[in-house]
Order: sequence, then C-alpha cells, then structure tokens
Amino acid sequence: MENKQTKRSAMLIVLLVLAILATGAFIGTLAKYVTSGTVSDEAVVAKFGLDVPKTINLFSESYTNVKADADGKKVIAPGTNGQYKFVVTGTSEVAYKVSADVELLYSEEWDGYAPLKFSLNGTNWDDFADFKGKLSTALASETMAPGEEYASTQTIYWEWPFHVSSENDIKDTEMGIAAATGIAPKVTVNIAVTAAQID
Repeated sequence: MENKQTKRSAMLIVLLVLAILATGAFIGTLAKYVTSGTVSDEAVVAKFGLDVPKTINLFSESYTNVKADADGKKVIAPGTNGQYKFVVTGTSEVAYKVSADVELLYSEEWDGYAPLKFSLNGTNWDDFADFKGKLSTALASETMAPGEEYASTQTIYWEWPFHVSSENDIKDTEMGIAAATGIAPKVTVNIAVTAAQID
C-alpha cells in the first residue's frame, strides 16, 4: 500500500515537473516581432568670415626728400605721397553682405587743418569726406550667396600736396615746427570691413 502511494506520489511529481517543463517550453516558443537599429546625424558650424588685412601700410619711414630720424617711425610732410593695395577675400557657407567704414583722424595739434588728399585711381583726388564714401562703396558688396567668393582689390592713394596756397604753406610750416618742438601732429586711417550674415 505504501509502495503504491510512493509510486503514485513519484508519478505525480514527474507529471508536475513535465507540466512545468512543457509550460516553459510552450512559453519559450511564443513569437513576437522584434527589430532594432541605431541612427545618428551630426553637423558642424557653417564657415563664415573674410580674410581682412590686419595692418595697412599707407605711410612710410622715408620718401624722395623726407626721412624719419628713427627706425619704425612713419612720417608725412608736404610733397609726400603713398599708396596701398587693400585686398579682402573670403567665402562663406551662409549668405552674407559686406560693408566698409573708413575713418581719418587728425590729432588735436592739427587744429582743424586737414591737408591730405585721397584717390582710388591716383588721378582724381578728393578731400577725405568725399573719398570716404567712394572707398566704402568700392569695398561693399551686394548679397553674396553661400559659397560665393568675395574678392576686392582696391588701391588707396594719398598725398600731401607740396603747394596749394600761401595760407596752406603757413599752416604746413606750423605743423613742422610743432613736430620739432612739441608733440608731433598725427594722422590715423582706420578701415573697418564687416561681413554680416543675411537671414
């Protein structure tokens, strides 16, 4: 009797184990759709900028009949003149427009006297007020498309006329005496070129 019971218990345990295994096997065979993938994208900032000269060399240490008394000292005097080829180039990956602003500064020692003349071609000479607008126009651009190259080569000419009038001769002489006895009158030319992105 006990032996039968043990066999029956063993049989039940075996059946239970088989049932568990069968259930696990059945669950394991259930199917489902599975897919996976990894995607990515990246970008860098669009290029933007112009190659603008960091310095300009309009003035010099010496001319035909004028020479500075120290190395690295640039001077001007009646009868002197010079020129400089101002080159600006560049491309951009965005649409942009170029503008330019030109500034001429006489130090206070000039006391309103402004003898320098300027030109874009070395033939037609202007006071700075007129020259400023012409140079700004020459360096400016229409809207440039992405990838379109901007290139501007403009020679800038200047001169301090040797003789204009007796009144100018007197003022010219005053400037030379001021340079010898006090703080030398100074002239500064600034050219700012700006490239602005177009929306």
